[in-house]
Amino acid sequence: MFRASLLVVLLLPSISFAWGFDGHRRLASLMQDALPTNHCLRTWFSSRQTTTLQDHACDPDRWRGTDTAEWPRHFLEVDWVNPPANYPREFPAVVQLLGDRNATNNGTVPWRVEAKYAELVTAFRAKNQAAILDVAFVLSHYVFDSFSVLHDTRNADPNNGLHARWESDMLNVSSNINGITTLAATYYGTPGRADPRYNTFDVVIAGNALVNQLVQADVAANGSIAALYSSTKDLTARRWGDGVTVMSSILWTAWAEAGSPELTGFSTGCSRSAPVAEIVLRGYPPEGGFKHAPPDAGVPDAGTEPADAGSGAGGGSGSGGGGGFIGFGGGTGGGDVVEAPVGCGCTSGSFEGVALVVLGVWLARARR
Repeated sequence: MFRASLLVVLLLPSISFAWGFDGHRRLASLMQDALPTNHCLRTWFSSRQTTTLQDHACDPDRWRGTDTAEWPRHFLEVDWVNPPANYPREFPAVVQLLGDRNATNNGTVPWRVEAKYAELVTAFRAKNQAAILDVAFVLSHYVFDSFSVLHDTRNADPNNGLHARWESDMLNVSSNINGITTLAATYYGTPGRADPRYNTFDVVIAGNALVNQLVQADVAANGSIAALYSSTKDLTARRWGDGVTVMSSILWTAWAEAGSPELTGFSTGCSRSAPVAEIVLRGYPPEGGFKHAPPDAGVPDAGTEPADAGSGAGGGSGSGGGGGFIGFGGGTGGGDVVEAPVGCGCTSGSFEGVALVVLGVWLARARR
């Protein structure tokens, strides 16, 4: 396996990593921070933040190195349908419009978020603290991937490497990721009752509308990471702020869906309110507001996802490399086949870890 991975590394061009280890860890550390400051759930998650759990948020990208079925779960190339807002939100309708192969290859992140949400509800009902944390941190990966503009378009890597420059190279500079973290907090909106699949669709569509702005900023930066940061800092912070707002809403709604269970560590004075209002985003609110599934659609059983995009990704939590972050901020596509964004994702920093990710790219292409 390792020799094959090495060969693929030598043969394929440079690879890029979505939000990188640092980005996903940082975002995972913030996931409860848009909740009301006095809410029991915010305090509960905040007090249980660890570098190990934050690193666990990168596991879905590790799985992509060995499980080709994992690739489509991280994105939705929504602009294979024109206008993107017309992309069907029911998977059978996607299959009917685009065919089985393209329905999966175009990406399935909304359904992945929905399936992991159902698992989180189950964990909350059982008051299983370990399972709650395990599912929540993995779920955060998919939620935050949907907020990457380049995971919301078939133009996944414009300008010969923008994916890596924006999501990884820019965030590898500590002053940049700290600046985005600070600015993102000013864009936290008002959490509310989440609709996991439909909310994800809406934020993907909003992100798709930002692609040209990001591409033009990269052209103007002319290869300078400092210039790219200067021109995209606000865009990135807005998407991060919206991402934290939606992720906080998902945690809150899953807890309420499970019956608002009393968890060990809830204090007598903290709020136990349930979300009832609409989520309000401050960064890039969806045009016309959030849409919702029909009332009779219900919540899927845990693990329910489109065929070929199942929830059974393997892999353990892994340890990864480097430090972590704790508690910051208390027509249509027709018959075309879509390539997955090449290599975007977390990397453990080890050569073999990178090789496995690249091998996943090669295997994914080989399937098509």
